[in-house]
Parts: sequence; structure tokens; C-alpha cells
Amino acid sequence: MRYCTKESVLTLLILAGAAIAAGLHPAAAASCTTKAGSATGLTRGFAEYEALLIIRQTTGNWPIQTDAISKPTYRCRQGNVLWSCFATAKVCRK
Repeated sequence: MRYCTKESVLTLLILAGAAIAAGLHPAAAASCTTKAGSATGLTRGFAEYEALLIIRQTTGNWPIQTDAISKPTYRCRQGNVLWSCFATAKVCRK
């Protein structure tokens, strides 16, 4: 039968404490990046939606959003028929 030694228990406690401390450490700023996407559509709302969808797709957050995405900012302009929108948003890995 195998028993745990004091050293092995102490090592496990230290590793568990380090893992917990790493989870509580505010390193969120290092895992956030600003992403951009652009799209066109018949309406401004549809062009904005598609531009945000590009950001979600390129960051792996489509069809299920797994990361935190800030409210996007849009720069849109209307052409003869279509709207063109450029979106930027901050994506923070969870």
C-alpha cells in the first residue's frame, strides 16, 4: 500500500495554491485584444450585425460566444445602395 509523504502533500498544496492565485490574479488586461471587422448590407443595422459577426467568427466566438466581447463601436457610411460598416470591439479571453 502506498502512502503520501509530507513532502508530496506539501507540494500538492503549493501547486493548488499557485493555481488558485493564478485564477484570481487580474491578468485580464494581458488577455484582451481589440479586433475589427467590416461588412456591407442593404440596411445599416444589417451591415453592423455582419461586421460584429466577422469579429465573432475570427476570434472563435461563433456560433457560441465563449469570450467577453465589449460593446462594439461602428463607423458606417451609405453608398448608392449599400451600407458599409467597420466595427471594433475588445475581446477578452476567459
